[in-house]
Amino acid sequence: MRRLSLFKLCTLLFLLFTLFYFYSSSNITNGSKLNSTQHKNVNNDLKSSAVKNKTNIDRIVISFVVCDSRFNESLNVIKSVLIFTKTPTHFVIFSDDKLEHKFNETLTKWKAILRDQFDFELQKIKFPKAHEEDWMNLFSKCAAQRLFIPNLITHIDSMMYVDTDTLFLGPADRLWEVFYKMNRTQISAMALEDDNPNISWYPRFAKHPFYGKYGLNSGVMLMNLTRMRDFGWVDYVTPIMLKWKLYIPWGDQDIINIIFHYHENAVYVMTCNYNYRSDQCVYGDACEPASHGVLVVHGSRGVFHNNKQPAFQAVYRAINEYEIGSDRMTVLTNLDKYLNEAPPSNCGNMKDSLLKLPIDTLTNKYVKPDR
Repeated sequence: MRRLSLFKLCTLLFLLFTLFYFYSSSNITNGSKLNSTQHKNVNNDLKSSAVKNKTNIDRIVISFVVCDSRFNESLNVIKSVLIFTKTPTHFVIFSDDKLEHKFNETLTKWKAILRDQFDFELQKIKFPKAHEEDWMNLFSKCAAQRLFIPNLITHIDSMMYVDTDTLFLGPADRLWEVFYKMNRTQISAMALEDDNPNISWYPRFAKHPFYGKYGLNSGVMLMNLTRMRDFGWVDYVTPIMLKWKLYIPWGDQDIINIIFHYHENAVYVMTCNYNYRSDQCVYGDACEPASHGVLVVHGSRGVFHNNKQPAFQAVYRAINEYEIGSDRMTVLTNLDKYLNEAPPSNCGNMKDSLLKLPIDTLTNKYVKPDR
């Protein structure tokens, strides 16, 4: 009797164990499928969100700093954006008091002509009282203002900073999309000074730390201002300036390089066609991405205004002569004409790269915004 009861008990326990095993396996399998499905849905949602953000840019924010004689040059920055960009653009302009009225008068007139394709805000030059004179005259007058921007316009999340000697040759949207390529640790994006150690200034001459092997050029600088504020950006700049001020001939750019020397993961490196300078062509084609079109041409070292690089002069002249509100195709016509008329040079051999995006934008793909 006891043996029978023990046998029944063992059989019952075996059956219960078997049922429990199959029930648990079923739940685990179903759970895995559910989690897998949920994971795919989350990934799809993220991908959809990224695409949506990338293709539906509501507004572009562009900023620059201008003092003294750079007024006309800075107007051409704005003009180049308006020629090629249909997305509404907000310009944040840091200028001295002498230029405030001139900007207001000119840009208000342009807004009326273009029916609010863009808007603007004027900000005063403002440096910390301590060492104010050092900051004002570091490199070119008031150029170092850019270092303090994260704490000066706290109402703006992200913006693209450009030097006044830069010109867009295609939609500014393409540069703005770089923000979507940056990871969560990156607070800024810039192109290298050069990726050739025989040409790049930093590995040959710099007496201070700099980013990577070649250094960064800050003429075009995407700034996630929210992340820069969280990073404590402005807290770095004064101690660095005081320590290195006798060894930083390029001023604010050198300070930026010093910061990113110690925080390499905080910067996204853009390709050279987003900040195309004469260094990329003076000895021949040194910027392979330019074959896909130069988006921003940078006339550093005065090449827009001197005779050293006729091709750069040609680009500047075509933009400078354009009248806001007139037919944009005149820019393309003049650009082609002036590049053909320019004396032969290695940079002149890059004519196709300089014309590619203007042609694509103004003839093949450009659609006038509804107004």
